Amino acid sequence: MRPVTLNYSGISDPAIRAALAEIERASHEMNPVDIAQNFSINGTLAVGRTLNVSAQTLAEIYSVLGTLLADLQKGGASRTT
Repeated sequence: MRPVTLNYSGISDPAIRAALAEIERASHEMNPVDIAQNFSINGTLAVGRTLNVSAQTLAEIYSVLGTLLADLQKGGASRTT
């Protein structure tokens, strides 16, 4: 979930205001991009987004995990930075 900032000043219903405030707080609590920044990848990463769970190899697991971390650090698989 991306962090959001909501403008709910025009809403008078306290229950709706509280719900929107909770959504806003929750969006700032845990950001996977921030968590992924604490990890580092050494060596050459072989990009892999497919894990054959019936016959996986250690190299395949490394590839998928490394790709997942790299994608999270960029903020998504389609981001370039």
